[in-house]
Amino acid sequence: MMPGIGAGLVRAFAACLLAGATSVVHGAGRDDFPTCYGVLGGMVQEQPAKRELFVVIDQTLEFNVDLKRHVHAKVHEYLQPGDRVSVLTFSAYAEGRYAQMPLTGKLDHPLDEDTRFETGKSDLRKFDRCMERQQAFVRAKVDETLKAAFAEASTDLPKTELMGSLFNFGHGVISASQTPEKTVLIVSDMMENSSAVSFYRNGGISNLNVDAALKQTEEAGLFSNLGGATVNVIGAGISGNDGYLSQTAMRKMQSFWRDYFEQSEARLAGWGQPELFGSIQ
Repeated sequence: MMPGIGAGLVRAFAACLLAGATSVVHGAGRDDFPTCYGVLGGMVQEQPAKRELFVVIDQTLEFNVDLKRHVHAKVHEYLQPGDRVSVLTFSAYAEGRYAQMPLTGKLDHPLDEDTRFETGKSDLRKFDRCMERQQAFVRAKVDETLKAAFAEASTDLPKTELMGSLFNFGHGVISASQTPEKTVLIVSDMMENSSAVSFYRNGGISNLNVDAALKQTEEAGLFSNLGGATVNVIGAGISGNDGYLSQTAMRKMQSFWRDYFEQSEARLAGWGQPELFGSIQ
């Protein structure tokens, strides 16, 4: 399904899905996806998610169409039945701009063979149809949410509080997740520009002193807790006018963020400058 899917089609998916499903609140809290387990009359207990993908979108720069499509494709490539996905957005601490979680929800697990054998044919047909509709619904909702997040971006904002946002998301959402396997996808140029640390000072990123920047980060208390997550990046080094940084500058920036994530209970697994060549890890 194309990223530009209309809101009307999302509502249509929701109506079809809700006809055979019930909306539930899992132990993790909010869930924006209706579950199909309601058609089984409560006879089967849904399993908790084993994987969760957190998509963090930087709204202080505007990405080109190809990179937006790249993000949509990578997210859909990653998601499987049973996963949970959360979309988080941030910009600068300016009036009317604040961190948000516009989407969070879990896809249902398919039934195992023993459960399918014990389930009546009528209920099984309803469940299978509902699961097909849920996949389409989730794909549409993810596309709708990503499209809206990109559309609300602005290059006119004064700062890029990337570390401050990761601190808040890490302590407030990511490390709090009970999902065993946590994966973070950051869609950003990764150019920190806050009062504590700025990659634009002292001649810019090419002159970045990685050790000094990490010390400033520690002194400002900006290391996060990402709960053992693996981190992937799309958009590193891209500027608002589609310009790119030198390889020397990119190596310094990647070195900084690798150390930053290690000290924030995470591991940098994928670095897209700007595209991520491999799969989300």
